[in-house]
Amino acid sequence: MKPEHAGGAKVMDSFVLSLSMSAFTLSERRSGLLAAIVSYLFWGFMSVYWSLLAEADSWEVIAHRVLWSLVFLLLAMALRGKLNEVLETARLLWADRRRLMIMLSAAFFAALNWWINVIAVLTDHVVELGIGTFLTPLISVSLGVIFFGERLSLLKKGAIALAAVGVGIMIVGFGHFPWISLGVSLTWGIYGALKKKLMLEAWVSIILEAALMLPAALAYIGWLHAGGLGHFGTGGIGLTLALAGTGIMTSIPLICFTLAAMKLPMNVLGFCQYIAPVMTLLLGIFWFGEPFGGRELLPLIFIWSGIALFLFAELRPLPNGRDTL
Repeated sequence: MKPEHAGGAKVMDSFVLSLSMSAFTLSERRSGLLAAIVSYLFWGFMSVYWSLLAEADSWEVIAHRVLWSLVFLLLAMALRGKLNEVLETARLLWADRRRLMIMLSAAFFAALNWWINVIAVLTDHVVELGIGTFLTPLISVSLGVIFFGERLSLLKKGAIALAAVGVGIMIVGFGHFPWISLGVSLTWGIYGALKKKLMLEAWVSIILEAALMLPAALAYIGWLHAGGLGHFGTGGIGLTLALAGTGIMTSIPLICFTLAAMKLPMNVLGFCQYIAPVMTLLLGIFWFGEPFGGRELLPLIFIWSGIALFLFAELRPLPNGRDTL
């Protein structure tokens, strides 16, 4: 082959390789986007699933969620050949009591967040739950400022202020403290802050959290059945399967979210997070038939305005890389 032909062949090979890499990247982004959509649709429709468990006590639902999610996730890790990673991380945590206490705290706030999600459905407060999940990203930002010394631009501070006004309107308009809205957002925000402190691999962290909750979960299930109050195996085949299915319903969106986080830019993943609160709010109105009028809409307008302002501040081009506005 002549030198010029060899050079042309190298150029062509490089061009084909570039196209292949671009196609691979596009394929990765598409699969990541699909995984993100699946995870947030699962979380958005979760309130419908919790309504299937209305006969069971709310903490019984949480106890079975802990048990069966641990079973499902351990099986998944075994299939991935990564059980040793779980055991090694557990050994390291046990030797570091400070990090162990952080993990225990994270497990506590995760369980509390799950309980609020369940009790909101069982007590007909799905709309209030939906409003709270819209608040979650801004609560997380506020906690970042308080606990991690993160700095906010004026626009982002304005976004937080708009959300705070929305919360104030809820307190006045609802006639009671909106503990479901604030509870679901605060517990998830604190949980995220604690996980940031730990910096553990996502799958391993979730398994260890469930393992820490397991003794209390098994004790509660045992206590219920000893008193004839348990529903697993005694409440009918449908309810029994639904209780066991909490493990799958918990694990699938977490697995999909982990995949999405590895394949998507954070700005795309950030936009996807609003799928779940939109779904929860719409289900509260149209599926569960809860009232939705000016009392509910007014605080949402302030919260949505805060979200829009925050996203604008996050995505706008920054002069000289500085966030000053």
